[in-house]
Parts: sequence; structure tokens; C-alpha cells
Amino acid sequence: MKLRLAGLSAIVLLILAAPALAAAATDPADPRAPVAALYVAEKSGRPTLTTPAQRDAALTRGLAALWDKVEARARANGDIGIDFDVVTNSQGADVKSYALTIERRDANRAIVAAAIDPGDWLRRSPRENVITFSLVRQAGAWRIDDVCGVAEPNAWSLRGMLARALKTP
Repeated sequence: MKLRLAGLSAIVLLILAAPALAAAATDPADPRAPVAALYVAEKSGRPTLTTPAQRDAALTRGLAALWDKVEARARANGDIGIDFDVVTNSQGADVKSYALTIERRDANRAIVAAAIDPGDWLRRSPRENVITFSLVRQAGAWRIDDVCGVAEPNAWSLRGMLARALKTP
């Protein structure tokens, strides 16, 4: 009986806390807010980070400029820059649901992990469903400064891929 009451109490606490958790995720002072905005767009089928304007709105100036340079160079060479959706770590997975966790945070830096449910999308491992966002405060707002994930068996970093692309002749 005690176990059943403890479980019921935990469920009630989660239900009562849900509005506060949702509000925190959309609060601009919360580092989860820019990441949550990406997943809201993904869930509604809107592309994310595919245009310079989208990147300028979500990314740090440095990361957006780096990505734009890679895209311009790729276009000039008749190639493709980043050829996958970094937000879903895929080339077309739908986001059925997601959970955001602040892994680390101080006044000007934060790391937010996104655990996504891609529905029927096949993955080599559950690690591929976790995408990590490094954020910094820039001009008073949280901005994404790197995105990291795993494409089994290799870990990847958006900033690292972009830097390597510029070094490649």
C-alpha cells in the first residue's frame, strides 16, 4: 500500500509541476527556450536552421557566420554544406516528443540535452536520440553555440564539422 501511495504521490507532483516546467521551457531567461523553439517547429513540420535568417535567430553570431561561410562555399562548388538535420540528428526523422534537461548552467553558459522520440525512425542506438546544445548568453539572450550528437559509432559536433569543412580544399 505504501508503494502505491508513493507512486500516486509522484504522479500528482508531476501533474502539478507540469505547468511550471512548460513555462520554464518557454521563458527567454531559461536556456531551454531556444532549443524548445526548434523542437516546436520540428514537431509542426517546419524546417529549422535551414536559412541564414533562422540561423541568425537561434545561433551565436560566430556559429551562424561559420555555417553561412560553409554553405556559400558549398554552393560555389556545386555541393551541399550540412547534409542532415542537426536538430533531429537525421535526414528526415519526425519528432513525436522531446524532453529538455539542463545539464550545466552558470550565468553565461549552459548545456541543454534534448532526448527525442523519433517514432518509427530506425536508430543504431538510443544514444542517437540525444542531441546536446551548448548555449551562451549573447546580447542578453541565450544563443546556441554548438550542437553535438552521435551517429554510431562516431560523436559529432556542428562547430567541428563546419570548421573542418572550411579547412578542406
